[in-house]
Amino acid sequence: MSSLPIPNPSSAAPPASAALQLHPEDLLWSGLAFPVLTEEELARQRTALGDRVHFHQGVWWKQARPFFCMPCAPLARLDQSLARPALRHSLLGFTHLALPGTPANGCRQMIVAENVSRYSIATLSRKRRSLVRRALSNLQVRPIERLDNLLTAGHDVYVTWHQRNGWGRDRSDRAAYSAWITRAYSQPRRLSIGVYRGDRLVAFSLTLAVGNVVEPSFLASHTDALDFLPNDALFHAILTIARQTPGISSVDFGPVAAKPTLNEFKLHYATVKTIPSFTWVNPLVRPLFARWTRLRYPWLHLPGATESPKALATESLDPVS
Repeated sequence: MSSLPIPNPSSAAPPASAALQLHPEDLLWSGLAFPVLTEEELARQRTALGDRVHFHQGVWWKQARPFFCMPCAPLARLDQSLARPALRHSLLGFTHLALPGTPANGCRQMIVAENVSRYSIATLSRKRRSLVRRALSNLQVRPIERLDNLLTAGHDVYVTWHQRNGWGRDRSDRAAYSAWITRAYSQPRRLSIGVYRGDRLVAFSLTLAVGNVVEPSFLASHTDALDFLPNDALFHAILTIARQTPGISSVDFGPVAAKPTLNEFKLHYATVKTIPSFTWVNPLVRPLFARWTRLRYPWLHLPGATESPKALATESLDPVS
């Protein structure tokens, strides 16, 4: 009769009830928490920042592109039979995460850090712990208290970040950047986090929290400062402050991108979570939609999706008003 292997106590995971062991690097922002928005507050902020937002069937929706909608809340899960955007705002289609047990015809791949109430530097790999400590020995992370930091050094950060990654709308023109960052920074109940080398801003995050999720809506770092590891300092700070925020259970670092290098760094701090989703696309725009989603939402084209984009486009839904 074979015997079961005896687990090594030193490698066994601590019981869920075990007290969280915090290290000095976990206590640098004690008392700091993210203000938590309601979904309505989030929707009004999205509107102020230029998004097209509407309320329909109990859900706040935004247009990810003209006439294609998704919920304002980052990880909202819905039943498509009960909640859809108004037809006049979603002539091209809509997509949302599916509530467990409700119809789904695809999947969405998100990079998410879960169970953040248990986060500490000790949960990272040995190499990543060393890099975070090195980053914190050279840099300071603190809330950005003056818009001027973002208008001056922040613009330099943004320009080098965009040149390096080429992601999103190009706001490198100083006037365009200043108008955008002023609106974003001025929104109430948000926490903007800066990484400083001495007195100079070298990285920043515009971060919000809604429901039980923290969402860094924008992160950028200066190319010339990368040797000092500002992104490691910033991610550790975001996860630490999320742990300190009552009711927060996860940090959403956004969907998996088509460009692998945009995902690799995030995966040191989070994991890919595949979530059932529901998408409807107007059949008249199917060819254009398939090309756009392959670039913008590549996870809809993965073998893990239960239906292809072609099937998504032909899914039959009753019109909604």
